[in-house]
Amino acid sequence: MGILRTLLASILGAAYVLAFLTGIGCGGGGNPPHEAVGAQLFESPQADAIVLSPDGTRLFMALTTMGQVRVIDTASLAAVAMVEVGVDPVGLAVRPDGTELWVANHVSDSVSVVSLAAGATQYQVVETLQAVDVANLISDFDEPVGIAFASNDKAYVSLSSRNQIAVVDANTYTVTSLLPINAQEPRAMAVRNGFLYVPVFESGNTSELSACVVTPTADPQCTFDLTQANFAQNPQLVGFDVDIAADPILPDRDLYVFDTSNDTQVDVVETVGTLLYGVAVDSAGKAFISMTGAQNLVNGRAGTQGAGLVDLDNRIFLNQIGVVSCAGGSCGAPSRFELEPLPPANPAPGSQLATPYGIALSDDDQVLVVTAASSARIATVDASSGAVLGTLDVGNGPRALALRSDPQTGAPLTAYVLNTLDDSVSEVDVSNPTAPSETRRTSFGGDATPLAIRNGRIAFNSAAASTTGTFSCGSCHPDGHTDQLLWVIGAQCTFAGCDQEEPRSTMPIRGLKGTLPLHWDGVLGDPFAGINGEVGTGGNAPANCTDDQSCFRHLVNASLGGVMCDQTGSCPTNDVGQAGGLSDAERDAMATYLQSVQYPPARTRRFDDQLTAQAADGFSDFFENQGGVNPPGAGGQGPETCGDGAAGSGCHALPLGAGTASVFVGGFEAPTMRGITDRFLLFSAGVTNVRDVLQGITFVGGTEAPWSAAVGYDEFTVWAVAFGTPSQPGAFQGAYAVGPFDVFQMIEEMSNGQSGVLGRQLTLNLRSTTGGALADTEALLDVMEAADLAGLVNLRGSGIRNGGAITLSLRPDGNYKAKNASLTRAQLLAEAAAGTTTLTLVAHQRAGVNAGTVQPTLWVNAVGGALNNGRPNLPSFGSGNPPALVLRAKNVEAGAVALIDGEPVALDAPIACQTGTLPNCTGDSVVVDLAAPPATAGLHMLQLQNPGGLLTNELPVRRQ
Repeated sequence: MGILRTLLASILGAAYVLAFLTGIGCGGGGNPPHEAVGAQLFESPQADAIVLSPDGTRLFMALTTMGQVRVIDTASLAAVAMVEVGVDPVGLAVRPDGTELWVANHVSDSVSVVSLAAGATQYQVVETLQAVDVANLISDFDEPVGIAFASNDKAYVSLSSRNQIAVVDANTYTVTSLLPINAQEPRAMAVRNGFLYVPVFESGNTSELSACVVTPTADPQCTFDLTQANFAQNPQLVGFDVDIAADPILPDRDLYVFDTSNDTQVDVVETVGTLLYGVAVDSAGKAFISMTGAQNLVNGRAGTQGAGLVDLDNRIFLNQIGVVSCAGGSCGAPSRFELEPLPPANPAPGSQLATPYGIALSDDDQVLVVTAASSARIATVDASSGAVLGTLDVGNGPRALALRSDPQTGAPLTAYVLNTLDDSVSEVDVSNPTAPSETRRTSFGGDATPLAIRNGRIAFNSAAASTTGTFSCGSCHPDGHTDQLLWVIGAQCTFAGCDQEEPRSTMPIRGLKGTLPLHWDGVLGDPFAGINGEVGTGGNAPANCTDDQSCFRHLVNASLGGVMCDQTGSCPTNDVGQAGGLSDAERDAMATYLQSVQYPPARTRRFDDQLTAQAADGFSDFFENQGGVNPPGAGGQGPETCGDGAAGSGCHALPLGAGTASVFVGGFEAPTMRGITDRFLLFSAGVTNVRDVLQGITFVGGTEAPWSAAVGYDEFTVWAVAFGTPSQPGAFQGAYAVGPFDVFQMIEEMSNGQSGVLGRQLTLNLRSTTGGALADTEALLDVMEAADLAGLVNLRGSGIRNGGAITLSLRPDGNYKAKNASLTRAQLLAEAAAGTTTLTLVAHQRAGVNAGTVQPTLWVNAVGGALNNGRPNLPSFGSGNPPALVLRAKNVEAGAVALIDGEPVALDAPIACQTGTLPNCTGDSVVVDLAAPPATAGLHMLQLQNPGGLLTNELPVRRQ
C-alpha cells in the first residue's frame, strides 16, 4: 500500500468507516391586508452596524433580526423612519458625500442603497447592489458584512464566506473586481489615507493537532504518527501523547492592507490575535483591532501542565486590542493592549471587558472607545499606552458604536452604542474619558424574536455565565458558528488506556435541533442509553435526558458547571443550587435559544430550488451504494454508503446528516454535515487540517485540491483530504468509490429548510427596467414570483410611486396590491422605466415562520443493521402509477404539500399519518401518495413543505 493510501486509511481507520464531519402592511380599498413577514434567527455577524450622518443629526441602526434600518434623530434619540432593506442587515456605511446609506444584507447577499437626500425618495432603497448569475440563478456576492468607501466613487464590501473583498463602482453599483483574502472570514474594514485595512475574523493562532505523517520528529508540534493512530476506530487517540501545538510554519494571516489607488496588496500582518472583530485606524496609519486571544495552547500539551481546565485559570480567551503601525502601508510587528489583568490574576467584578467587538477612535487619535459585547459594557482606552481610562455599563450585547468628536479639537464627545440584543441605543458622554456616563438610553422593543429565545440569546452571549466574567458561551461560538479551534476543556474517556484529556474542536450551535446527543463524545444531552465515546463500545452510559428541552438543558447545566466555572473548588451556585452562573430561568431560556438558531440557505442553492447535476450526483454518491470495497465488519458487512442510516453505524444519516453512538468509531457521534462548506476544522480532533498532513499528501502525488501555504486553509482542500485521490484512493474513495467534488457540491446546495430564493432582492428603477438589464430583471421576477405563488416566500415591495410612499405585495391572482392600487408586473416595469416608480422587492419568509419554528424532517428506515449494510432504503419506482410511499417524518403539519426537484407536485390524497394525526404520527410514519412519478428516469429530490412554512430536507427518490 502506498504512503498516501496508508496515511488516509490510518487517519480514517478501516475503509468501511465513514468519518464524522463535522412588517405589517395596510389594508383598505377592498384589497386584503398584506401578509406580515416572517423571520428566522441566523445569528449573522455585525460590523459597523451603527453609523452617524456626516452632520451628526441622524443615526442609522442595522436591525439584523428585523430586516430594517432605523433612522434616529440624535437630538431626541427617537426614531424618525424605518427603512425596509434585505434579510439580516449587518453592516452600514455612509457614502462620503452624505447622499446615500449602504447596507450589507448578509442573508440576501446584497447591499441596499438608501437615499439620504431630501425629497420623495429620502429613506427609501433606490438601488440594490448584488452580483447574480442569472443563467444559473445563484449569487456571486455571498454573505457581505463590512462596507468601506475609498472615495465617493469607489467602495469595498467584504464577502465573508468566500474570503473575498468586492471592489465596487459606486456610481454604477457594479462589482468591478474581487480581492482574494487568503485567510478565513474578512468582516470589518476601514479605509484611511489611501489604504484599505482588512482584519480577518477567524485568523487562528497557528494551533493544530500534534500529529505527523512519519515517525515522530523533534519538531515541537509533532508528538505522534497519525498513520499509526487509526483515528476513525480510535478517535480518542488512546495510547499516544496528543497535544494542541503551535506550528510555526502554519500561516497566521491576520491583517491585510491594500493600496486603494490600484487595489494591490501592500502588506499582510501575522500573529495579531485569534478572533478579530473590529478595526479603527489613526491618521498615521496605526490600526487598532478589537479582538480576543485564545488560550487553547496554554494547557494543550499532554503530561506537562495537567492538561485540564484548571490550567486556564478559567480564562478561555484574553480580551485585547491589537495594535499594528502601518505608516505608508508598510506594517511593523503587532503588539497588544491587554484590557484585563493577565492570568492568574482576574479582573475585579464590574470591570471585565469580555469580547471586544466594536471600536472607534477619536479624531485627535487620543482615545479609543470599545464595546465589550459579552460584558454589556464599554471602555475608553488611551490610544498611546493602552490603559483603560474608564468603563460603563450599557445595554445587552453592545456590538457597535458610532463616535462623535469635537469638530475643532478632535477630542471625543459622544458615543452612540448599539445594544444589539435588546434593541436599544445608549448615548454616552465620553468628553471626560476617565468617567464616561450614559446620558440617555432609548429602548425600542422592535425585535419580534419570541421572548424566551431573546432571553436565551442574551444569556448565551453574557459573560455572567463564566465565574470570572471574562468570556461567554458566545466567545467560543461567535455568531452561532465556531472559533475553528481545538481545546482541552474536559473531553475524557473511562475505558482502559485513557490517560489524558483529549483535544476537541468547537462545533457550531446552528441547526442543533434534531441532532442529539450534543457532543462529539455523546455525553451531553444524550437521551439514548448505551455506548458513547467516553465509555467506549464496551461500556454502557445511562441516558441523561428525555426530550429536546431537557437534553439542551443538560448541555447548558454541564457547560455552566464545567467549562464556564472555576475549577479550583470554589464554583458558586445559582438561585436553585446549580453549579455555575446564570439563574434557573436564564438556563431554561438558553436551552430554548439553542434549539432555535438556523442555518441560512446553502451558499450556492439555486433560487428555483433545483439542484445542479453535480449536486444530484453528490446525493447519489452519498446515499446510494456506488460499489465501494465494503469490507467485512464485526458479524457482517460494513456500511455501504456515506449516509448509512442504521442505528449505531455512526454515519451521516437522513434527515440531518447526523449519527449517534457508532460501533465503528468508538461510540462517537457524527454531527450534521450542514455548514461544513464554511468550516475548515473538521473531525473531533481536526485530523485533516493538520499542516503536516496537508503538506505531506500534496508532496506524495497531489490531490484533487492540493494544499498551498500561500492560500492557507481552504474548506474544500481540508474536505478532500478525507477522500484520497483517484490514483491512490484512501478512506472515502476507497471505501465508497466516491470522490470529494460532487458530495461537497451537494452540501453547497442542500436544503436547510428554506427556499433558495429566500432573501433575494430586486430594485425596479430606471436602470434595471431598461436596455440590457430588463431581461435579467424579468428572469429574477419569474423565479421570485413563482416562489411566492407556491407559498415558499412572501414577496413584498416598498418604495416610491408618483412621489408617494407605497408598500405592496404579490397576491394569489398574480398582481401586486397596495392600499388603493392593483398593478400587474407589466405596469410596474413600465412605471419604473418611465421613472415614476422606484420599488424594491424582497423575498421574505411567510408570516407563520419565526425563530421558534421547527423545520420538518423526512427520512426512511435503513436496510440491514449497523454491522450489515445500513444504507437508507430510498424509494424507487417505475414509470407507471407510483405506490403510496410510507416514509418517516417529524413536525409535518396537516395541509403539507410535496415538491419534487423544487416543483410542487400533485397528490392522490393529502399527506397523512399512517396511524395517528399530523403532526404526531404514531412511529413518525407518514403516507405520501404521488399522483404521478417524476417525468424522467434517474434520481430526484422529494421534499414536504408545511403550509406557508419551512421545507423538509431532501429525500432522494429514484424513478427507474
